[in-house]
Amino acid sequence: LFCIRPSPFRLIAVAAAVLSHTTTCASLPHASSQCADDTEVFFADTGCVSLSSAYSSAYSFLTANLPSWDKANAASLGFSLSPDTADGLDDGIATVGLNISLVAQQTFPWAWDLPQSVFNEYVATFAHVNEARNNWRPVLSAATAQILANAETAPTTVADVVTLINSNLWHVETSGLVNNVTFKSSQTPLIYDPMSTLVFGYASCTGVSILFADALRTVGVAARVAGTPAWNGELENGNHNWIEVYIPEDDEWAFLEAAPAGGGETLSNPCDKWFCSPAKMANGTEFFSTRFDASSETVYPMAWDLDNDEVPGVDRTDYYQTTCNQC
Repeated sequence: LFCIRPSPFRLIAVAAAVLSHTTTCASLPHASSQCADDTEVFFADTGCVSLSSAYSSAYSFLTANLPSWDKANAASLGFSLSPDTADGLDDGIATVGLNISLVAQQTFPWAWDLPQSVFNEYVATFAHVNEARNNWRPVLSAATAQILANAETAPTTVADVVTLINSNLWHVETSGLVNNVTFKSSQTPLIYDPMSTLVFGYASCTGVSILFADALRTVGVAARVAGTPAWNGELENGNHNWIEVYIPEDDEWAFLEAAPAGGGETLSNPCDKWFCSPAKMANGTEFFSTRFDASSETVYPMAWDLDNDEVPGVDRTDYYQTTCNQC
């Protein structure tokens, strides 16, 4: 059970309301116990910083790295508007989501091991690739809160959280979402943003990966989409996407698929993924993960939009080639 504390931010009150049904304020340690009071948030590398400072840091990172289509819609995302704007027009999906992510950072003990830069890029961000932008974080926060509240054993590590969410997110009876979610091939780019995946109840690997990574971000787990645009370097062999999760104690990224695309996988064993094999590595298969930092010299190649060079990436080819050729 997790205890949500008050916050001075107007929008954080909304975020707390989304999450509050998980709580009866018990003796679980809270980040604020390491800080002066509940107007601060804890990161592994900076220690306690004020909520206003943490918000400004993430806000600045997001606005500095927007792709062109988000720059054109910055105001709609909640950026660059006066807080005195009438009729709620200062609220946007990015800034509401940022406030909810700060609540998660305050709340969940496994999040306290994150460096602030990792939080800014892989928790607070509102998108992974060029999927439609929508208000997924309150919806998925409620779902993950229900999953955590109903857990027979409270998770204590990132791996515990990932396993719990992946086991329960896809089923209405355990997540409270509007539909069960199943895997259906060849849906990208028709269905791959999280809200479309929920409404239709299915997506291919890209869509379920984005939904899974977004759900993990709502509970303070740093997650990103990863994959290959072409098995064995041949487009006709197809592509695939999954997710990577940051493991703070190792300062490394581990990988697995969303359960609808590959059930029974773990973060600890690379070789329990069907695609992690010498055959799939042959002929120099390349691998990439997504990021938000536009200063990256690497592009994340989207198989459905290969001419688009605006999604930054991390070249993960050496990691997967080395790891999976040992399986």
